[in-house]
Amino acid sequence: MNKNGRKWLALVLAGAMTVTMAAGCGNSEASANQDGTAGTQQAAGDSAGDGSEATGSEASGGASDDSAAAAGTAVDWDDIIDINLLFVSMGPVPTGVEAVEEEINKITEAEINTHVNMEIIEIGSYDQQVNLKLSSSEPLDLIMTMPGGPASFTNMRSQGQLQDISDLLEIYGQDILDTVGDIMAATTVDGSIYAVPVYRDLSSSEYIVMRTDVLEDLGLLEKAQNMTSMTEYEEIMDAVANSEEWSYLAPIGAGAGILIFTSGGGCIGGDSFADMTSFDMLGDTMYLVGVNPDGSDPTVQLTYASDEYRAMYEQVKDWYDRGFVYKDAQTEKATGSELIKSNVAFSFITDGEYGIADAQAQQCGMPVTCVPILSYPISTGTCTKFTWGVPSSAKEPEAAIAFLNLMYTDSRINNLMAWGIEGVDYEVTDGIAHFVEGNENPAYHMADYLVGNQFLVTPWEGAEADRREITKELMDSTPLSAYLGFSADLSSVTNELSAVNNVLAEFRPQIETGMASEEVYQDFQDKLASVGADKIVAAYQEQLNAWLAQQ
Repeated sequence: MNKNGRKWLALVLAGAMTVTMAAGCGNSEASANQDGTAGTQQAAGDSAGDGSEATGSEASGGASDDSAAAAGTAVDWDDIIDINLLFVSMGPVPTGVEAVEEEINKITEAEINTHVNMEIIEIGSYDQQVNLKLSSSEPLDLIMTMPGGPASFTNMRSQGQLQDISDLLEIYGQDILDTVGDIMAATTVDGSIYAVPVYRDLSSSEYIVMRTDVLEDLGLLEKAQNMTSMTEYEEIMDAVANSEEWSYLAPIGAGAGILIFTSGGGCIGGDSFADMTSFDMLGDTMYLVGVNPDGSDPTVQLTYASDEYRAMYEQVKDWYDRGFVYKDAQTEKATGSELIKSNVAFSFITDGEYGIADAQAQQCGMPVTCVPILSYPISTGTCTKFTWGVPSSAKEPEAAIAFLNLMYTDSRINNLMAWGIEGVDYEVTDGIAHFVEGNENPAYHMADYLVGNQFLVTPWEGAEADRREITKELMDSTPLSAYLGFSADLSSVTNELSAVNNVLAEFRPQIETGMASEEVYQDFQDKLASVGADKIVAAYQEQLNAWLAQQ
């Protein structure tokens, strides 16, 4: 492998494929109260009865009681207004949505004269359903955007499907602005705000996730925990593949044909973890372009034509030829964590935040060992991975923002949307949420990193009671990309984007699982060039240069 083969490329982005989203974002945060009571103003700092909530609110930068009462819950309508909210589930849609919705409305009807109709769609069909709902003008007032695809922030904004909410935030969502702060730049285009990033731990890294029981059985746990290179990872995969007891497991697996591109965009192609580099994808959900995030060189690259991507292909093809790659990776729809849970795979690669081992243990159904490969700076793509926006067709945008303000400042709303009803779907002991004994499969249980303010969600069992303070400190110390806030207008290359997307759909599953021959790889490069990928890169470069000149 050439010298570029010693590099690692981590394309910092909104998310590569929805099948691996859940793998990288499952951390539980913050202690909070959830009594569901209404009739009083209660904001992020309210006590959970154990003294931890106020601390969590302060750590998160959430609004105080006074600011929430003065700005966040002030409305200028007297009658109850109905709003329709569209939310995503990383697994099957919970059966207890209606009960949770009822508890939410006890709060919202009393405090902001708003009734929330909450619809949840499972992730596999979210893109399709969002497209159908918007194209048919179905009433929607608040919607979650996803990493990549038609329901991404970048796509929905460029298609005119999200409205400018700048003025509405000033009137009904001042607490949101105070809480999210500089991160709001990621969803601000030409001075207009089109969505609000989910306020969550943005200090993400790329990880190798491995079954702890297999490592222990083979005497490789310490070796795994101290890995510093891909060579050592390959040695572990080889040991698994050749062991008497575990040889039936695929040493590495992921779904939907995408082995290496994960929700954090890890693009593998080298050996030492210390030699990894990263690209800021400039909010591009097709992962077509990238630039060095430290600002030293603002040259936009076609990532799929880069030396790093070539090195990744060589690395993964070698794994495939050695029998390490899950045989059905090109067509498999299950996530890496689901493949481990199904006793199919030993490991996979994903992005995640602090506490990923706890989150992955839940998703994999067993203890896992997570080894960090590379840490990412906070970029536009990081912040726009999950956002909340108001569709252009919304009938009640004012009430939508008023409710969104509660989502970013009220612990009750956040806990309801994440864990359900306390005492029914979960319990809290010593500031830690957990399933009610005998009800380990409650009617409602969602992912806490999708709600408005993850920092106000009670940490789940396995996390520390002070997870809020820890993750907030980590996020505050994470460097920002030099291009945070840049967003491109790609209306001039719409045809090229469509053509490139078709090429990516055809070739990426083959290349990124190592199944593609050298001839196929070269065909991929030729087709990218023939459909005008260079015009897209040029559009990004021109606009980035103009943006930098204004800074």
